[in-house]
Amino acid sequence: MNENGYIRKIDELGRIVIPKELRQRLKIQEGENLIINCIDKNIKVSKFSYVVNNINFIKKIGDAFSLAFNYNIIITDLDNIIYSNKEFKNLKLNNSLNEILKTNDSIDYKKIKINNEITLNGNIFIAEIIVLSTMIGIVIIYTSEDINLLAFSKFIANAISAHIEYI
Repeated sequence: MNENGYIRKIDELGRIVIPKELRQRLKIQEGENLIINCIDKNIKVSKFSYVVNNINFIKKIGDAFSLAFNYNIIITDLDNIIYSNKEFKNLKLNNSLNEILKTNDSIDYKKIKINNEITLNGNIFIAEIIVLSTMIGIVIIYTSEDINLLAFSKFIANAISAHIEYI
């Protein structure tokens, strides 16, 4: 890297390689979508979030669930809390949440640290939001009651996935 940033050549197909350091810093994974915009004479490349781009649907389904069943719910993309029926100040996710999903086959959790400020306790049920075989977010439902809410979290995750795939 020089003082102007990273310098890369464009290949014959118009491709460039995003340096590994930037991919790691921005948590860009293989197969993840990026959005490319032209602003004046500059090219802007940003992470694309299907979850964020469907925020209105996600808010409606989250509000409906919360109103109907009165359980706590969090819906995320891979980096941030996108919806919650509780108000949180820090909406960034820890890397540890992705690590929990990658390494744990169990979907029945008792304590999860979302970030430095948010730790969930009780019965916690997580379902992945999957679009085109890629995890793009998660649904977390949690309660202090001794009840299994896994079916609810899977239903909401599948509804979001179906909505995103349909549009």
